[in-house]
Amino acid sequence: MIMIIIIIVFMNNIFRPLTLAISLLISGITSAQAATIYASGQRFIPAVPGEHDDLRENFIYEIDTETGVAVPISPQTSGLPSALAGTSDQRLLGFKSGQLLELNPITAETTTIATFPGLDSTGLNILENGQTFVIPIIDSQTQQLYRLDIDTQTAIPLGNDTAVGDAIDTARGAASGTAEPFIISLGSVNNTIYGVDLDTDSLISFNANTGDVSVVGEVGAVSAGERSGYSGFSALTGVDTNNDGSFDALFGSVNYFNDERLGGIARYNLTDGTWDLVGTNEGVIFFGFGSSSDVPEPSSMIAVLFSAAVVAWKRNSRHK
Repeated sequence: MIMIIIIIVFMNNIFRPLTLAISLLISGITSAQAATIYASGQRFIPAVPGEHDDLRENFIYEIDTETGVAVPISPQTSGLPSALAGTSDQRLLGFKSGQLLELNPITAETTTIATFPGLDSTGLNILENGQTFVIPIIDSQTQQLYRLDIDTQTAIPLGNDTAVGDAIDTARGAASGTAEPFIISLGSVNNTIYGVDLDTDSLISFNANTGDVSVVGEVGAVSAGERSGYSGFSALTGVDTNNDGSFDALFGSVNYFNDERLGGIARYNLTDGTWDLVGTNEGVIFFGFGSSSDVPEPSSMIAVLFSAAVVAWKRNSRHK
């Protein structure tokens, strides 16, 4: 059908204005779509005398990355994993108590994909090529990136077993072994994996091939200066903001401001480790974020073909 339309465009000048209009319209619609983050989170509802006590309700949320607005899309639920990640084929996965799970964001139902006994992590990341990573909690610290082999259900350590602490100590000029890092979540941009260390409030980067670790910007940059009143950096995810199929931005949660629930959505600066708020959600805190890179819709592909046909027709007309 598409080929027939393109042939008609080449043959008949009448179709040229219509082709241009349709192409621009479709392209505008697809480019205007905001990227989406799925989140596990909790909404707090203050007590109403005579009606109910304080309520804490857990949902899977859908977050608009342009506005930061979060909307619950699942029934009220419990037991959601805090480690979330999206796949390139638009699935939402989670990791909890050694289990890799698939979540249905609409129903909040989970299905076990693989089991990794004895492994616990609050961070999960999936690269665009499908490689899956966690950062295990060992002796209350998170020192080393692991890659999960789902076929064999084994976890493969990358780099050395004090990599995170060593990077932090080196960056702040402290004696080796001083840091007690705890990476709360993972997210990736351009195949570099990032995490927030809650011990020092620092943005940490990981080489997905080697497990090498470095501090992004200064140690403590996440809560330094004007960001000193903020806390609760519990979730991270890469986001495909331009719908080209690759993660190009890192988003994270900022749950509190001066101990008040903020439900903040932040976009990180990958040069200096700071962030800026995109939006807030009063009374909400988030546990984990997951997002998928976008796959171009058929409509956008048609728009590209239409545009290409118009350009070719113009070139041919000039040479007649």
